[in-house]
Amino acid sequence: WATDGDVVFGKLNPTATRAQLGTVRAANEDLACAYARTTYDEDKWIEMAVVRRGAILSVFAESSSR
Repeated sequence: WATDGDVVFGKLNPTATRAQLGTVRAANEDLACAYARTTYDEDKWIEMAVVRRGAILSVFAESSSR
């Protein structure tokens, strides 16, 4: 997962799996969607989604203090 911001996913065609494209940082949902559209417009995505970082559930995380 990315370390900052909301995570952006995209899909190029109906049989493709969703790929993590990167992240955007925005003050609200509308801006997050606008930033995602303009930042990751290098391909013709058939689907794009922004997942708020707070909505991501951690299954497990390795401790950085060893």
